[in-house]
Amino acid sequence: MAVHILHNPSASRSAQKATRSIIAEQRFDGERVIDLSGPTPHAASTNLARAVEQGQVEKLIIAGGDGLVHLAIQHLAQTDIAVTLAPVGSGNDFANAINDHDTSRNGVLSDLIRVRRPDGHTTWVASVAIAGFPAEINARANTMGRSWGSNVYALATVRELPTFARQRFDISIDGIPVSTDSAMLAIGNTKFFGGGMLPCPDARPDDGKLHLTSIEGVDRRRLLPHLLKRAGGTADRKEVLRGVGQRFDVETSGHGFWADGERLGESPLTFEVVPDALRIEHVANVGL
Repeated sequence: MAVHILHNPSASRSAQKATRSIIAEQRFDGERVIDLSGPTPHAASTNLARAVEQGQVEKLIIAGGDGLVHLAIQHLAQTDIAVTLAPVGSGNDFANAINDHDTSRNGVLSDLIRVRRPDGHTTWVASVAIAGFPAEINARANTMGRSWGSNVYALATVRELPTFARQRFDISIDGIPVSTDSAMLAIGNTKFFGGGMLPCPDARPDDGKLHLTSIEGVDRRRLLPHLLKRAGGTADRKEVLRGVGQRFDVETSGHGFWADGERLGESPLTFEVVPDALRIEHVANVGL
């Protein structure tokens, strides 16, 4: 049986070394490994799309971070392809959330978020869609060199603080209207974002729900504790608005959304949970 793999040829040396080890291990186990990667993300996406459409892919190893997961799920959503996550990227929030949830290591049928624009264009999201100040952090982090590794989000936060501003969001949660003056709006399928921040601490990848968190009316000093790595106490603070639903319609006059470390687009956007949309067979221990 062939195993397909998707990785980033321009990743860090440690990521490339880990990827080579994964390939060698698969071959040692008697598997034929087919590399779908390409010199650019577009080329990799094209290779994966073609292989999936032709029914060639039964198992896929995604050796990378959240950006590569985001690329892959555009073609894997609502298929029966068995996915192994090998978290060797600079941001591995989705793999970490799956690993944290799947304590029995039996695999997970993960939900995904389907995002629709008014023109009908659809994008799939694995972990968290976010707008407001953390989205600006994500944009800043993407302009910085990968030499910062997982510390890139912390440094980007410091550099973006002087530009901090809240923005208004008009939201419909399963048809119920809500408005919020927010420093951060997060819509989560899983709980992690930005290298371990916990914007949606109660989100689970297989609960059939989307979790919304809005941090309202705070200045930059009061925002920082919410953004600290693994600071999961936001649920008990008075400035936090939370909601749970299956569909969120969102409009804002501010900057757009980011998701899985990638730019998602400007509002208005519709977010819907799609249960059991991605078959996660395993999260590999890559030793990074």
